[in-house]
Amino acid sequence: MKKTFYFLLLLPFLFAFGKNQKPQHSKYLTKHYVKVPAGYVFTNVQAGVMKINNLNPIKDSLPEFFIAATEVTNFQWKEFLMYLKQEERMEEYRDNILDTTVWRHLLALNEPFVDYYYQHKAYSEYPAVGMTLKQAEAYANWLTAIYALKNQSVKIIFSVPTKKQWIRAARGEWQTHYPWDGKYMRNSKGVFLSNHKTLGNENVHTETSTNKLVVLATGAKCAESTITAPAESYYPNQFGIYNMSGNVAELVSDDTVAMGGSWNDTGYDVRVESEQPATQPKSTIGFRIVVTIEE
Repeated sequence: MKKTFYFLLLLPFLFAFGKNQKPQHSKYLTKHYVKVPAGYVFTNVQAGVMKINNLNPIKDSLPEFFIAATEVTNFQWKEFLMYLKQEERMEEYRDNILDTTVWRHLLALNEPFVDYYYQHKAYSEYPAVGMTLKQAEAYANWLTAIYALKNQSVKIIFSVPTKKQWIRAARGEWQTHYPWDGKYMRNSKGVFLSNHKTLGNENVHTETSTNKLVVLATGAKCAESTITAPAESYYPNQFGIYNMSGNVAELVSDDTVAMGGSWNDTGYDVRVESEQPATQPKSTIGFRIVVTIEE
């Protein structure tokens, strides 16, 4: 009887540790890409005072796909440009040079990053920024062409994720505000779970119409950040994906927005549902790649 009692006490902890499973991969891809199994995706998950609108989550489903565990890095973008240059595709090469002046537009203190962020090897594993959606799609098309040369037995298509794919990869079938199973910005040890701007609470929200800060609810303190973090930072989510909240907001293919918030956004604005305009390159916007395989 005592053994049964202690086992029942342990059950919540066992399930808690089982939420993040070992990442799954494809034999056709490198381990940089992790599997997002077929399943439901919940969109329109509201938070804070937004619930007064009585907007219920929308349930949809998606087939299996794979996604890069990290945002595309400066090093990976340089590989892309180097290939174009070696193949003497100079017009494409020039068309896909990143706009490093995006660092100048945000804060004067970031002026050195105009020269160093993309060029300096210290930032090789940091997320690439300063691209348009068209340039991100060119990168994805390049990967598709490269993999077509490697493997003729299957059709492998790389692309910028749709909004639904991105949200599915971020939180799976959870209806949480963040990619982790919870509403707070720290784990049980008090460690911050994403790279975002410090302003006191995860409930501080930038009202886009007025550009003013609005306090929506109470919550834990946010992490301090002055720039991006390496693409493989903080903690992976249940699928093994890093930085779906914070670090850089990520482009989606079917809308002119970037999802998930960035290093320069408050805790409330790095929710899965968070969007920011992506009509031009920014130092706060990058992207990651999704992959579909047809055998």
